[in-house]
Amino acid sequence: MKRFNEFAKFMGHVGDLKKLDRTGWARRGIQNPESVADHSFRTTIMALVLADGAGVDQNKAVKMALIHDLAESMVGDLTPADGVSAEGKHQLEADAFKKLCSDIDNGNELLRLFQEFEDNKTPEAQFVERLDKLEMMLQAHEYGIDQPNVDLHSFWDHIKGFDFGDLKEVYDDLETTHNSK
Repeated sequence: MKRFNEFAKFMGHVGDLKKLDRTGWARRGIQNPESVADHSFRTTIMALVLADGAGVDQNKAVKMALIHDLAESMVGDLTPADGVSAEGKHQLEADAFKKLCSDIDNGNELLRLFQEFEDNKTPEAQFVERLDKLEMMLQAHEYGIDQPNVDLHSFWDHIKGFDFGDLKEVYDDLETTHNSK
């Protein structure tokens, strides 16, 4: 480890994710919306449980899921409604991630994993992207049960046509369950 101050600063940013509400839920009026850390945690557990069955490197997928939203500790949880282009969002997050990782021992490894996730070309990156979306839809389903007065149809409409690949059966079961309530 380099110096404790750099480690503490990095961990402070990780801790900030526990206080950062997921923007889409907050904008829809969800009471007590999940934090970015909550989302990242469940996405990581999904990677741990589902990676072997998907034929991807479990260790790499778990690491990628852990860090996939870390840059949001600096740039916030940007959504399409924020008016930032996909390219602009990518650049903001890439710059933030470089700053976050510049002073930690394995910063280069984390930066490579983040860039791999963003490039979305490897089986692990594509798998974690699918998990990211699947976790969001699982959360939408749960909010729909717990807070039925909040309209979350736009989440279900937005995800139509997304390629869940080897997770399609899991998503289809979730959607069927959601539609039957």
